[in-house]
Formats: sequence, structure tokens, C-alpha cells
Amino acid sequence: MSGVFNCPFCGYKDSVEYSILLHLEVHHSEGKSPFVPDGKEGKERTATAAAAGSRSGVIEAATTTTVAGEQEQVQEQEQEEELTEYCQCPFKSCGEILHLARLEDHLELHYAEQADNSNYAESSNAGELGSSSQSSPMRTPAAVSGPTRAKTGVPAGVTPSGLLLGAAGDSHTNPFKPVRRLGKKELGVYYNEERMPRWLEDLLKKRGFKSSQGVIPVLAQLLHQNKCTQYAYLCHPETQHISKLRNEGSFCGYRNIQMMISYIVNTRAPGAAAFNNTIPSIFQIQDLIEKAWDRGIHEEGRVELGSLRGTRKYIGTPEAQTLLASLDIRWDMQTFKTMDWEPPSASENMLYDAVEEYFATAPGVNLQSKVRNTKRPPIYLQHQGHSMTIIGIERQPSGNRNLLVFDPSYSDPANITRHVDGRRPVEHSNPDRALKLYRRGPKYFSKYHAFELMRLKE
Repeated sequence: MSGVFNCPFCGYKDSVEYSILLHLEVHHSEGKSPFVPDGKEGKERTATAAAAGSRSGVIEAATTTTVAGEQEQVQEQEQEEELTEYCQCPFKSCGEILHLARLEDHLELHYAEQADNSNYAESSNAGELGSSSQSSPMRTPAAVSGPTRAKTGVPAGVTPSGLLLGAAGDSHTNPFKPVRRLGKKELGVYYNEERMPRWLEDLLKKRGFKSSQGVIPVLAQLLHQNKCTQYAYLCHPETQHISKLRNEGSFCGYRNIQMMISYIVNTRAPGAAAFNNTIPSIFQIQDLIEKAWDRGIHEEGRVELGSLRGTRKYIGTPEAQTLLASLDIRWDMQTFKTMDWEPPSASENMLYDAVEEYFATAPGVNLQSKVRNTKRPPIYLQHQGHSMTIIGIERQPSGNRNLLVFDPSYSDPANITRHVDGRRPVEHSNPDRALKLYRRGPKYFSKYHAFELMRLKE
């Protein structure tokens, strides 16, 4: 064969077919490439293979090998630097391995999760997470840039106009940028995993997920009693709080998808039959995503993630979009990013505005009530490294706003779950403290400059 051959992933060109095949194995292989052995000896063998396979001269092979070697060296250096940016949560039974930028908030929320513990430290500022006596001594981390991998061109179900539902705000997807295999930054420390440990697989298959139903009505009563709440909106009360199992680590993307599906199933919304009126497991969600890729729906996701089944790779809004689109469940997307010329809080304020407008325009909402219950679906929220489910928004007398969320990293404390059956009135000596686990406000969001919202279309 003759002519110029192109790499379909990064645009690399070469006149030698074998060089392109070698390039694909070295730089775009699923899992560990057999052409990239460890150590100096392995690099020499790679160079020898490239030279032997070249049919157009030693110069082309040497050039290809040099470029590959430089790229490999840069990748190794980046991976070594990344290793110092992650740590395992010191809380027993958590199991999450997270970026240092998230550690301080993560620990303080664990303290809020243990709200019935007498050692839990009170916040000095109403409505914000305080500094616990056991809080991390690390410096406040620098702001973390955007998510995101959301694809504005993924079909969003069937619309009357036949048009795709696009993203509002700044889109992070560059349609001209080659699709590439993602790494640790996007997919977590298990980005290259072929299979999760057997004990974890058995745990997830046996236990499924941890869920609390009836939490939103309890939060409504606490918000009504709380003097630090001016008013608040809440989503449909049938939305379940689904959280991780003991020691499972982090499957936040899957857990947030399950929370969205809990709304669909419990309200018999469009799509409930597609899930057989049950909440799918992590493995069932993985199968649905892989099958959607097989059908050509966001098929570049397979290039970005590689094999998904049975792994702990992070997923986010692109995979949630892929799953919903494959079942003809309609959604829309909003993306907010602070631009260089804007104040640091620009995207955060746009986030609050969008969420409040979403709930304030719900049919039949009582804008005169302190707690404004709606039938709106919850919202999938993504920022760099983590995702949550938005169940409402709170405004305080100071003008400060907090999103009300179900975070899959944390379980509902006993002072909440004891009331979910509705048999006893919710009477808490400090409702503001009881709400801390469910609030995310300026203290939390100021570290991030880009956000994605994904909402089900009613």
C-alpha cells in the first residue's frame, strides 16, 4: 500500500502503514500495550520494532521512535507528578481516593455525616461548613478548573423540532479536537483498570446500593424551622438519596444516575418502563452505556474510556447523556465556566441563578411560602472530580445561597433517617446544624470555576 496514513485519534500522519499501526499500539492501545514494555530494555525493543517495520528507510523509523520516546517520557513524568496529588480518605470505611484539592471539604462533610456524635464541631458561621477541630492542616487549595467532557451533540431524545438539545453557556467540547484516551485526571486513579477486585465486585452485586427514601420531606420541615433560611425550593419528594456502600470507594457518577432514575421510577415518568420500574445496579448501568456505544451513540466515549464493564473508572455527564439518549429519555444541559475577564465567582453565581430559576418556574409553586415544594426532577451536577444531585436551593437572610444536594459520598445521619417514616414530627434543637450535610455554598464552590447541569425534560 502507498500514500499517507492518518491516526484517527490524534491526527498523526506517516507514509508507512506499519508506523501508524505501531503508533496506535503505543499511544492509543486499550490497557497496557505490548509494544510499551517497562524499562530501558523495553524502549530499545520498541525502537528496534519500529526500525524493522519501516519500509521507507531508517530516518522515518528513527523519527517515529524519537517522537514516541519523548511523548512516553512526558507521560511518565506527568503520571509521577499526579501520584503526589491524590490520597486515600483517612475516615474508616470510606475507601475514596481523592484529589488533595477536595480533601478538606471531604473530611468536614464526614464530620457533618456524624452529626449525632458529640465530638462534632459546630460551625461558627450559620449556613456554612465550619472548621472542625480535626480538620486538615493543609493550605486552602488553588481553584480547580472545569469539568468537563459533556457532549453537546449527543442525541437528547426525540424533540418536536428534530433538533439536538444543546448546552447553554460556554461549551467545553471542542469539535475540532481529536478524541483521545483519557487519563487519571478525568477517570480517577483506576483509569487504566481492566477489572475491579473480586471482593468489591461481590460487594456491589450482593448489596447493590444504600438508599433513603423520604428524606426530602424531613429536610422541608427542618428548613421551615430554621431561622437561617429565608426561603428554599425543593424537588420532587420521591427522589431517593442513594449513597455508597461501606468501603466501596467512589462511584459517584453511577450513584447520581441512580438518583435520577429513582425519580423516573417512583413517579412513573417517561422512561420508567425502560428500567422495568427498578433502579439499575452499577453493572447494569455499565452494560447500558456499552450497548449505547455499540449503537453509535457517543461512540467516542469508548475511545475516551476504553472498556467500562467491571471497572472503577469515573463516569460523568457524557455517560449519563449516553444512557438516557439510548432509552429515548429527554434531557437538556447547561454549562458554566468563568472566563479570564470575569470575577472568580461568575460561574458560581450563574449556577445559583440557573438552579433557582429552574425551581421558581415549576408549575404550581407557591412563591409566598418559606419552603417551596415542587414536582420538578432533581438535577445532575458535575464539577472537576466529583458529582452530586441537586434537590433544591436555599436563600439565607444575608443573601447567601446554598444548593441543597444529595451527595453519594455521604449517608444520611440518624437524626434524619429516624423521621423518614413520617410517624413523628421533626423537631430538632439545631435545624441549621442538621442541614449542613446537604448544603453546598460559596465556601465549597469557590474552589471550582466550571460546572455542568443535566436536567430531565418533563
